[in-house]
Amino acid sequence: MKKFIILIFSMLFLLSCNLTSNPCSSIKENSLKETLKIDFDSIVEKNEIKGTNLCQIVIKRGGGLNVFYAYPDGKTFIFGDIYKDGVFLSKVALERIQEKSFKDFQSEIEKTVAFSYKPEGATKYIYMITDPDCPFCEKAKQLVKQWADSKKVEVRVIFFPLEGLHPEAKDKSVRAVCSGMQFSDYLNSKWTGSLCPEGIKKIEDSIALMKKININGTPSFISFNGKRVIGFSPEGLDSIIN
Repeated sequence: MKKFIILIFSMLFLLSCNLTSNPCSSIKENSLKETLKIDFDSIVEKNEIKGTNLCQIVIKRGGGLNVFYAYPDGKTFIFGDIYKDGVFLSKVALERIQEKSFKDFQSEIEKTVAFSYKPEGATKYIYMITDPDCPFCEKAKQLVKQWADSKKVEVRVIFFPLEGLHPEAKDKSVRAVCSGMQFSDYLNSKWTGSLCPEGIKKIEDSIALMKKININGTPSFISFNGKRVIGFSPEGLDSIIN
């Protein structure tokens, strides 16, 4: 009888240890790549999800961030978001990383601004990240101005030409910088001027920085507080300035 009680106690102790130990401790980058059969740049962070025995993993892959979840065995995974305590955990993790990234690189981001539009009375600002040949950016720019006027928000424009999609966009961006393009010229699509070393450097710096902070599409918008949204909608912009 005593041996039986000791055996039960031992089993309960092992189970307790398994549930209370950090499920992220066994998750390693090399073994993760081998198990999932995918290549990625790095593990950005690992977080224990309290009360679930799950590890939340954020990886950087192909210029973007991916979030998924692993059990302590490192072989069982959940792909998709998890809703817990009233929030979507993947969404919260991405927002936290993006806001930290903004704070870390804010001074560099400011250097890549090509021009800005500031309505009278504006006290807040957003960065509009755009590609000269992006059709969605073209449709959005007048609407962005209308939104900025109504909300009293400054718009700081950054060129991020997606060369794989739009081969001429980089040269257009450089010429815009070299010619001293202003927001009104941008609205009227006045892509004039010639190439210059200063413009080339500014756009190349912009491309490198946008990739570093995981911007991979246009138009994208980053608020003064680090929140961001991809694609234009008035509601989307409202959500990142509040």
